[in-house]
Amino acid sequence: MQIIEVTTPALEKEFIWVNVNLYAADPNYIRPLDNDILEVFDAKKNKLFNSGKAKRWLLKDSSGKYIGRIAAFFNS
Repeated sequence: MQIIEVTTPALEKEFIWVNVNLYAADPNYIRPLDNDILEVFDAKKNKLFNSGKAKRWLLKDSSGKYIGRIAAFFNS
């Protein structure tokens, strides 16, 4: 398994899509709006970034398939 920090727009897009792909077969999964996810990590839109930061990672299996995502928020 590989853990990749989200540092580019392409990885940001994968961060959104990994859950869409993981839960595609689940009829109970309600997909959040992409902008709602992105705004959580946008310092201009999320006031909590005045006193903290966030990091995101993607998990990739040995075949190169994204299998999960992680987000961490911390106050400074």
